[in-house]
Amino acid sequence: MPGGDYLLFKNKDFGRMNFDDQVVVSRDVFGIRGTTSWAGTDSEGDQFSGFSIGANKHGLFCADSNVREEPPSGTNYDVLTEIALTEGSDVATAVEALQQALSAESFWCANLMLVDPSTVAVVEIKGSELHCSLEPGLATRTNHHVHFGVTATDDDVVTSADRLDWSYRRLSRAAGLLDVLELQRSHDGGQTGICNHSSYETVYSYVLMRTDDGIHLLVTQGHPCGDGLTQDLLLPLGESWSREAAAEVRAAFPSADRSTGIC
Repeated sequence: MPGGDYLLFKNKDFGRMNFDDQVVVSRDVFGIRGTTSWAGTDSEGDQFSGFSIGANKHGLFCADSNVREEPPSGTNYDVLTEIALTEGSDVATAVEALQQALSAESFWCANLMLVDPSTVAVVEIKGSELHCSLEPGLATRTNHHVHFGVTATDDDVVTSADRLDWSYRRLSRAAGLLDVLELQRSHDGGQTGICNHSSYETVYSYVLMRTDDGIHLLVTQGHPCGDGLTQDLLLPLGESWSREAAAEVRAAFPSADRSTGIC
C-alpha cells in the first residue's frame, strides 16, 4: 500500500451462524486458532488446532483457506499456518519450514497466503505436495486450488470460483484499507459474495496491517456487512511486548471464549 504499509485480510466462513474464536498472544507470535469442525449448531464438539490467521514479530503474516479434508488421514492445514509463523522470519524461510513439514506427513488440501515487507506468496497444499507462487504485489484465494485444479470433492464447488473472481476484481482496484474493508463486506452475488450468506456463513472478518506504529489487527465478529463493532487492536509483538498490553488485546478481542490466553 502507499507508504510501504502492507496487509493481509481474511473472512472466516463456517457451517453455523455464530462462532467464538480462541486467540494466542505471545511475544513472538499472534494467532487465531483453527478448527477441524465445520458445521452444526453445537459448539461442544469444536476441536481447535494450529492457526487460521496470524502474524509474528518479524512482520510475517499468514492465513489459510479450506479446500477439502483430503487425505482423510491428513493433518489439519491450520497446523501449517502455525509452523510458518513460528519457524519463519519471512516468506522464504516460512516456505522452507512448510516444505520440511510436508516431507514428514500429509496435510488436508488448503491455500495459504503469506506476506512480508517485500513479498506476496500463495502456497497450495495437496497432501504432501506444495506449490508456491510469488505474486506481483497482490493476491487472493477462496476455497479451491488454482494450480492443482478444482475437484468434485472440494468442500465448496458452488460459490468459490465466483468469490475468487469478485475478490480479484475488487482487490485489483483497491487503493487502501477502506477498499479492503468494503471488499470484505461485499455481496457481488446478491445475498452472498465475499461476505458469505450461503451454505457457509461469514462469522469473522480480519485485517492484519503493518504500519509505522506496529502491527494492527482489525477484527469484526459476525457478518462484516452487519452492525458489529470492528476492533482495532495494536498487537504487542517483539519489542512492544508486555503482559499488560497482551491482556488488553485479549480482553478487547470479540469472543466469549477465554480458553487460550497469554504466553
